[in-house]
Amino acid sequence: MTFAMKDVGRQLVEADIRKLERKLGLVLPEDYKVFLLKNNGGRPIPKFFPIEGFENNPQGQIQDFFGLDDPIESCRLEWNYKTFAERLPQHLFPIACEDGGSLICLSLSGSDKGAVYYWDLYGETQPPSYDNVYPIAETFKEFLDSLHSWDPLAGEEDVKGELIKRDLPH
Repeated sequence: MTFAMKDVGRQLVEADIRKLERKLGLVLPEDYKVFLLKNNGGRPIPKFFPIEGFENNPQGQIQDFFGLDDPIESCRLEWNYKTFAERLPQHLFPIACEDGGSLICLSLSGSDKGAVYYWDLYGETQPPSYDNVYPIAETFKEFLDSLHSWDPLAGEEDVKGELIKRDLPH
């Protein structure tokens, strides 16, 4: 599904991303770098995505994609990486948040490198584990392709845009 972005940051160049990677000592997936160069954070429309295996909450919604130099500190990639470094499994990198504070993260290493995950703030564990981490997509591009609209009163659209009818209480 196609999506639009609003409230994006300033236009980035590749040197901006390389500087962030050097500063944080990591390498971001190519498809995510392309997204940053085009958008540098912002709010997607539509904003809903499926969460695999998250009981009683199969849909997430993006409040903000983090950018490099957002005027709001808590919407910056570096701030989120440093703030959540001790709270997330080691190879997860926060790229976006939900309204309630849960995070959308990229895997930066291992057999799932490039995969996108949902980190449930309210199920947080110490030490960090995967008990509160749920798969969203195998790649960032697949994640973007999964963004869709959702109106709980009208039913739910699946990731292909087909309406799933749900019986709702009266």
